[in-house]
Amino acid sequence: MKLFLLLISLLNTCIFVFGKQNAGVAPTVKNIAYGDHEKEKMNFWRYESEGPVGVLLDIHGGGWMGGKKDESKRPSQLQKGYHIASISYPLVNEGGRQPQMLHAALRAVQFLRYKVKEWNINPSRIVATGGSAGGCSSLLVALHDDIANPKSKDPVERQSSRIAGALVAGAQTTMNPFMIKERIGETTFGNPMPYKPFGAETIDELTSNWEEYKNLVQQCSPLNHLTKDDPPLHLFYNVNREFPTSKSPNGIHSPIFGEIMLEACKKIGVECHLQYHEKDRPLPEVSREEFLNRLLLGT
Repeated sequence: MKLFLLLISLLNTCIFVFGKQNAGVAPTVKNIAYGDHEKEKMNFWRYESEGPVGVLLDIHGGGWMGGKKDESKRPSQLQKGYHIASISYPLVNEGGRQPQMLHAALRAVQFLRYKVKEWNINPSRIVATGGSAGGCSSLLVALHDDIANPKSKDPVERQSSRIAGALVAGAQTTMNPFMIKERIGETTFGNPMPYKPFGAETIDELTSNWEEYKNLVQQCSPLNHLTKDDPPLHLFYNVNREFPTSKSPNGIHSPIFGEIMLEACKKIGVECHLQYHEKDRPLPEVSREEFLNRLLLGT
């Protein structure tokens, strides 16, 4: 009996220690407002260092309709040598619509630059990351022209919105419904992301009234912002490549989105790496970890 109780005690101790080691770490700064909208809140995990270090800005997915920002991080994630930030932003399911999501992501970068001295940030090493819609927003930020307004009364708006690059997963590189239908397949539209964030109730409403929606959709399509002076991109897709897509979840996260961006980047000389889920697809020359280390750590 004593041996049994001793074993139980040791087991409970191991569970406690293991659980403690793998418990989530709360943000250094939580739910700080980076904009005027009630959903524009940021969490920030500070990496303690003597000199300024970079920031990995995480933008959550959910089709711009749902999802939430990270509230904790694993210890292993916080020992990489750079800060981490996560943001919430206006969502369709809560009354939001584009371009609010785009503007929120750009504003978050400006806010980080506004906090450079206070948070010990290296402003030349800000990288955006996210999956699905968060990846799309990350690409939009990476490719968008600088929105800094040096004459603004708002000190945040005076800051640059440009970043060092984007590392994304399952990201949409275009929102153009005609290109999506042609290159990926119309089954993709079983997911409402290509139309609801723009104010349309169906894909038919969007395409039938294209002139009404065209400018907004193009504004929120990363491909439309690509220019030769843009930073490097790394795209990963975790569903098999198929055309036409057989399921909307596969379509909205299709690696063909990555192929579309890679083709465009090659034409103008922008660094772009594409990684597929399938084992028979060639790996990119630069891994995801190597990409992040170079942009955030300079290694």
